[in-house]
This record gives sequence, structure tokens and C-alpha cells, in this order.
Amino acid sequence: MKIIQIIPAPANLFYAFDKETELPAVCLALVEVESGDREIRVMGLTNGELIEDVQEAGAILLNE
Repeated sequence: MKIIQIIPAPANLFYAFDKETELPAVCLALVEVESGDREIRVMGLTNGELIEDVQEAGAILLNE
């Protein structure tokens, strides 16, 4: 996966790995995947130190 562009996430976009803990998304990334297709991925701060693709890590997205 190659990151093409990064923009700040909307203030009302959150993610969660369980239904009790909502965390704010950090940014949205336009990425190019191995097939050459481009997708928008939601990035978040996990474990308080790493910014990663939260959907790929198993999170659900929440929009408030």
C-alpha cells in the first residue's frame, strides 16, 4: 500500500474496536493498493503511539 495523499479527518468521524470505546480518527489517506486501485482509508492513533489504518486493524467506523 502506497500513501498518495493525507488530509485531516472530519471532527465527527470516530472508530472503535468495541462498542464502549470511541476514538477520533486522525486523518483520511488516499492510498494505492497492490492492484493499482485507489482507496480512501481511515487512519487512527492506536496504542497511543502508532498511526495506522484502523479498518484494516478490525475497527468499525462511527459518524456522530
